[in-house]
Amino acid sequence: MSDPGSSPPATTQPRPESGDRRRIRVIWNARAGHKVPVSANEVNEARLRQVMARAHLGDELVATRTPDEAREQAADAVRRGYDLVVAAGGDGTVDVVAEQLLDRTTALGILPLGTVMNVARSLGLPRDLDAAADVIAGGVVKPIDVGEVRGRPFFEAASVGMNAAMFREAQRFEQGDLLSIVRTIWVAFRYRPARMSIELDDRRIQTRALMVTVSNGPYTGAALTVAPEARLDDGKFDVRVFRRFSKLRLIRHLISIAFGRYRFAPEIDTARSSVVRIDSATPLPARADSRDLGSTPVELRVRPGALRAVVPPPTDRRGGAPTG
Repeated sequence: MSDPGSSPPATTQPRPESGDRRRIRVIWNARAGHKVPVSANEVNEARLRQVMARAHLGDELVATRTPDEAREQAADAVRRGYDLVVAAGGDGTVDVVAEQLLDRTTALGILPLGTVMNVARSLGLPRDLDAAADVIAGGVVKPIDVGEVRGRPFFEAASVGMNAAMFREAQRFEQGDLLSIVRTIWVAFRYRPARMSIELDDRRIQTRALMVTVSNGPYTGAALTVAPEARLDDGKFDVRVFRRFSKLRLIRHLISIAFGRYRFAPEIDTARSSVVRIDSATPLPARADSRDLGSTPVELRVRPGALRAVVPPPTDRRGGAPTG
C-alpha cells in the first residue's frame, strides 16, 4: 500500500457540474502506483482533472504530501458536509480516507491508481481510470462492512500464522528492500504449524494450522483470493483455516491465487462469524491489512454497514461487490 504523495497541496472550491450537484472532494496520492519495482495507473494533475471534468465530478482536487494530510482533508470534508470523498490512489490512500468516513453520511468513491487495489477489486470497480470515474458518476451508494481489531478498522483481511510472518518481511519489498524476498522465503520454510483456538459466534475450533485468515472481502496482500465467497455487506467474516497443507503446497497455493486468481483447495476449512477470537499456545504473528498487530491473542469484530461506498449498478457488478 502506498503513502499519499509528495505533490504540493492544490485545493480549489467545488463548482457543481451539470448532471451532478453533489459536493465532491478528490484526494490524490501523487505517488500511488510507484511501488518498487512495479507501477500502475500513473497519472498527473492534468490527466486527473480531465477525468473529473468528463465525468462531471467537480473540480476540487487535493494533492497530499503525507497520510496525515490525506486524513485531515477527508475529515475536513466530513465536517463540511460533503456528499462524496474520492480516494485517488492505492489501497493505502483508500484506507486513510475511508477511516474518516466510518459511520458518516459522506460516501467513499475510488479512482484506482495503485498497484493492487484490493478494496476496489472487492467492490467490483474497474481498474481503468475513466471507467472508474463513470462508476462514481453513475453508480449507487451502498453500506458495506468494516472489520475492527484492537480499536482500529480494517477493510480487507486479518491473518494469523505463516502468512502474517511472511507479509511482515514482504512489505519491506515495497520500500525498496530487495533482500526481503529472500527473507520472506526463509521465513516460510522455517515456519511450523501451530496449535490455535478459534472462537466463533456458534462454536470453538481447536486446530493445528499453518495459517488462518479472517476476511471482510475476497482479497488481501498481492490480491490473494484468500476468501472467494466473502461479501462486503453480509455482516460476517469468512474465516479460512489452512490446516492440511505442507509448507511447499501452501506457498504454491498462495502464488496460484495472487492478482485476483482463484483455485479450489480442499485443504481449507471455511466458517463464517461476526466475531472471531484467535488464541494459541505460543504467541503467533498477526496482521490486519498492512498493519502489524504483534502476536496472538486477537479478537476481531464486524462493524456492519459502517462505510458508505459508491459501487457499480446492480447489473454491472463483478468480484466481491455487495449484493442487493
